[in-house]
Amino acid sequence: MSAEKITVLFLHGALGTSEDLHPLMDQFEKKGYRTLAMNFSGHSKSTRAALEFRIENFAQDLETYIQKHSLKDLIVFGYSMGGYVALYHLAHFEDSPIRQVITYGTKFDWSEETLKREIPRLDPDFLQSKAPAFLQELASKHGPDRWKTLLLSTAHMMQNLERLDGLTKADVEDIKAQVLLLRGEEDKMVSAEETELMASWIPGAIYREIPGSRHEIEKADLSAISVAIDEII
Repeated sequence: MSAEKITVLFLHGALGTSEDLHPLMDQFEKKGYRTLAMNFSGHSKSTRAALEFRIENFAQDLETYIQKHSLKDLIVFGYSMGGYVALYHLAHFEDSPIRQVITYGTKFDWSEETLKREIPRLDPDFLQSKAPAFLQELASKHGPDRWKTLLLSTAHMMQNLERLDGLTKADVEDIKAQVLLLRGEEDKMVSAEETELMASWIPGAIYREIPGSRHEIEKADLSAISVAIDEII
């Protein structure tokens, strides 16, 4: 299949928007790929408010986008939460047109220990005192009336993710699409062990580390990510 006929849909991470992935999308467009991106409900200034932040609901957002645009033979790149949503879609939506999923920085371990570490970082009062610039960035991306709800809703989703929408071995062991799980070598949020474990559950899945890259997509080596993806497309 020639590159100009290949469609890659990019899915953003928690607290993010599709704009976060534009630099990586630009690299693929220069190679002749067709690139698309969407925003999950409750994210950005333009989407509808989400009834509840759930991986299941975001996977339905993805399904709606696929149906609206009549997408077939699709490749999905999901950053962080976006990768989780893509795998959830593959595992739970019958006749998914996704033939390949590439994730970067997707966290699969949502144990109590993980939650104790991650949930405080989403507290609006804590961030107002410790990271006001980050809150300004959220307000700019999502709107001044949405950033606080975004933080609280994301925390709620994380607290209930493993119980409600957690991907189990039974969920993913029948996935037939090709899956590439990428992790930044310097990622402090996502461990190699949890990513390798998920790769071992998915038939034929590949695990790769991107040297010199952190969890944040803006602190990742996009050229190295692009090369790794090129190897399987």
